[in-house]
Amino acid sequence: MNVTDIFIGPPAHGLINPRGTLSQIPGFNGRYSQYVRRAINNIRQVQGLDLPEVPEPDNGLGMWTPLQALAVLTYGPSSHLNAALIAEIERLTGQSLPREEGQSRYEAAFYTEYLVSLLAWFEEQQPGLRIEVIPQFSCGPYRIDFRVDLQWFDPDGNYFDVPIRQETYLLEFDEAYHLEPANRQADQRRDAYIEQQTGLRPLRIRHEEQELWATMCRTQGRILSVEEYQQGLLEVMKWRQEEGHIYITWKSAQSAYTRDPAGYLRYPAQPGRDLKAIAERLDWRFRKGHSDNLPYYRLTPP
Repeated sequence: MNVTDIFIGPPAHGLINPRGTLSQIPGFNGRYSQYVRRAINNIRQVQGLDLPEVPEPDNGLGMWTPLQALAVLTYGPSSHLNAALIAEIERLTGQSLPREEGQSRYEAAFYTEYLVSLLAWFEEQQPGLRIEVIPQFSCGPYRIDFRVDLQWFDPDGNYFDVPIRQETYLLEFDEAYHLEPANRQADQRRDAYIEQQTGLRPLRIRHEEQELWATMCRTQGRILSVEEYQQGLLEVMKWRQEEGHIYITWKSAQSAYTRDPAGYLRYPAQPGRDLKAIAERLDWRFRKGHSDNLPYYRLTPP
């Protein structure tokens, strides 16, 4: 079906056929009412998005406006699969959902270019996995860039309405200004509040590391932070650990270079350069030393 087929009247001014719209969602299972109800629940959690009640496709209440269709596609289950359809409706109608003032275009680009493809790849690789993304998820006075819910269902079709496993992540996309000391402190207070309210610590993705982060998650087959990935590398590099210190030798470090599919480590001949960068990122202490004429690097957590 061509996207113009979902419009009733000229696309720029007409209403939208709900069934035609939902049928274009990759992997849509045909449960129209269930999909829309979940989307509405998500929409209601978004501050500043004031839309009329969205009619369900099979309740006889008529068609959707372009904004209603965009809201359902943006905040519905597996919304990461709808990026192309959303962009085409916006192009044809010239309309787009209202965005929070100051919301960055870089954040939108991260969603479209990296998060969408990563989550779609997860679903392709893991049978029974369903993913729901809620942009601008509200938590008290704060808005979280993306809430990502993963649910695994029995791939054989048994208990298809009850997940056998589920995980939730809160993702924050950080541009350069977040690295400034005052902003970092504000982010720490914000994260502590969100964790207290939800039990989840926001996972922060730096703008300059978005491609690296997506690669790390893809190679690990799961969502994780750059810091968690780095700590895993240190475990592989470890020569010994005692009294809270991790000791790494040149030789012990080498195995990590063959087990770093994301290519984070760059200097196998001089691992101290990579270790120093990791220590700075994790706020660990870093120093060089010798033991029985064996040079080592010592890293100490804060």
